[in-house]
Amino acid sequence: MKFSDETLTAYLEGNVDEAEANAIETAVAADPELEARLMALDPFAPVVQAVFENVPAEAPQVDLPEPQSAVPVHHSGSPWRLVAVAASVAVLAVSATFWSTRPEPLGWAEQAAIYQSLYVPDTIASLDNSAQALDAQFELAEAELGRSLNRDTLEALPGMELKRAQVLSFNGKPLIQVVFADEQGQPFAFCIIRQGEGAPSKAVKLAELSGLATATWSEGGYGYMLIGSSPQTPLKGQLDILTTGFAS
Repeated sequence: MKFSDETLTAYLEGNVDEAEANAIETAVAADPELEARLMALDPFAPVVQAVFENVPAEAPQVDLPEPQSAVPVHHSGSPWRLVAVAASVAVLAVSATFWSTRPEPLGWAEQAAIYQSLYVPDTIASLDNSAQALDAQFELAEAELGRSLNRDTLEALPGMELKRAQVLSFNGKPLIQVVFADEQGQPFAFCIIRQGEGAPSKAVKLAELSGLATATWSEGGYGYMLIGSSPQTPLKGQLDILTTGFAS
């Protein structure tokens, strides 16, 4: 049986009777050329094809509700319904893939390392680290943090020149960044964040974050972090003093 483009278009628009719709669908199932003609006339076909081409091969399973058997099924215009269902399934699969594979939000230590990675020697070379400036900075930082910053301990770090104490924030919690310059003028940082009572204590963990050597630990409701100037920066000397000096 031959079908004109006008008849096929009317079928796509749902403007043929059930008998003719059945005839077209039977013919399409047996004739690839007729199927290609029908798809060429369907303005939604390229959209659905593009959606399915972008669905990952290993998209997670999505449980769809069982079809309601009580709802009558009409053949007229069925490709339109198939297009809508196919597009919905594709969108659900893409959405599920996004939510299951997107990265976890960055924690305070990762954010602090990213911020510190922007520092270069010139960033800290001209900082005013006079006693008067540091007094004001430490007073403000300690008030925000709710504890002493043990300035004497920080000033005693070997090979380190204290440059600044800066008040930052992470998720509404005060985060203090204390900046140093080593003997070559390279920037170092010691960070403290108030995590709150009941926060778990964590042993020292060494890691490379944002291309910088780091050490993190938690104790007494506070989180601590030492950040070097490169991936190979040795931290042990400063770390031993800080973990002792800031022990609860």
